Amino acid sequence: MNIAVTGGLGTGKSTVSRIIAADLATELIDADQLCREQMLPGTEGYAEFRRVFNERYIQSDGIIDRVQLREAVFAYPSIRNRLENILHPIVRRQIAARGRISSTHGKILVVEVPLLYEAGWQDAFDICVVVYVPEQLCIQRVVMRDGMPVEQIRQILNAQVPIKKKLDYADFIVDNSGTFVSTVHQIAWMSKKLRVDSTE
Repeated sequence: MNIAVTGGLGTGKSTVSRIIAADLATELIDADQLCREQMLPGTEGYAEFRRVFNERYIQSDGIIDRVQLREAVFAYPSIRNRLENILHPIVRRQIAARGRISSTHGKILVVEVPLLYEAGWQDAFDICVVVYVPEQLCIQRVVMRDGMPVEQIRQILNAQVPIKKKLDYADFIVDNSGTFVSTVHQIAWMSKKLRVDSTE
């Protein structure tokens, strides 16, 4: 069984993903981390990035200037689309390969995929879990965590599928707007059901 965990910016996807994986005693993959790894020299993603963008965002040491690239991605949707067209197919293949290995061994795989619905990957997973927090609380949390300007946060949120729309697609919803204990209890109930389902 392959489980995707998603949600909006500042909803606590990473924390919830770690708790789910720990609860199920299984492997956790972070799709964003795989994307970051593909931006490093020597990888397929890096080679394709240089082919598409030439030296535009490459520093003198050969490393991609993430700050400059992030600013361009926020400012120009076309650049974001080109970057996603480079990284998403590679990362999706990596996740699919890990999923096949887990399935072969009868194991559950948990994958944190922030842009699950935006990328159209939901059908690649058996179960989709959406971590929910009201938008205003998301903004407050990101401001406290990263010090990011509110307008920039809203820009990111506006580029994503609205969190309430994601709830319509979810197999399970974890409401992470309350206490940590409440979140853990919800995950414990969900994990119990997933363990039962995986053995049927």
